[in-house]
Amino acid sequence: MINWPSRFTEANRVDALVGSAAMDPYQATQASRRNLPGVMCTIDALDRALILDSMHARGILCIAPTHDEVMSYAPPIGASSVKQFPGTNPARFEIQPHEGEPWTFEADQVKLVISGQIKGVKLKLNDMPPSMATSDTERRDFQARPTRTINITPLLDLHIRPNRPGQPAQPIKIVRLMGPRSTRIGIVGDDAPPSLLDNARPHEMAQILMPDAPIDQEFHDFDPPHWVRRMTTKAGGRNGSLSLESWAFYSPWLGIIKQSMYGW
Repeated sequence: MINWPSRFTEANRVDALVGSAAMDPYQATQASRRNLPGVMCTIDALDRALILDSMHARGILCIAPTHDEVMSYAPPIGASSVKQFPGTNPARFEIQPHEGEPWTFEADQVKLVISGQIKGVKLKLNDMPPSMATSDTERRDFQARPTRTINITPLLDLHIRPNRPGQPAQPIKIVRLMGPRSTRIGIVGDDAPPSLLDNARPHEMAQILMPDAPIDQEFHDFDPPHWVRRMTTKAGGRNGSLSLESWAFYSPWLGIIKQSMYGW
């Protein structure tokens, strides 16, 4: 779901979801209150055209990408640095991926920037030195209460369309900058550039370097589909929304939405 008509009340939204997507009224009520853009429900791909026709007839702006379409949008390219060439107009940058050779892009080729954070929980079993344990029972009880550490990791995804004049259209690339220590930004030729995600808020740095690129910071309000939450649980994480699995869905899903709206 991209947006509801401005005249729609909650009752109108619920009626649209029930009437067009055959949702249960209670689930439709909960879905109608989600932040937009948002995932209202998961549908069978065979019913997609019928449901979209019904929603569009009601004046509702929405799309229904398939799971395969979202996952094949653009495999993320992990990068260790992004550096700007001095004195270029338009601004030109060099990406150093974790694997492979560096490549370049221009600021106006950045179609979307997504900035956010993921949260991870690590459990560490306690280890009490024998000298501190007054009994075997005390030692077992201490070890049974692991230390829980919450790690917050910043991320920045650059959706880049590296088209060149006179050349065939190139597919979108997602460049993923993740974590404060291994991600650097600076000037080409600088041997010790500062960390992109440590010394400044990522979206602020992106606004300075790529002022025309739309910047999204709404990941913290995203409610992922139930199957994404299950993936998080299977991967050993908590069933929350600020997970790497949620980010891996959110970034291409939002890219598909923006591409459908603006035609890039």
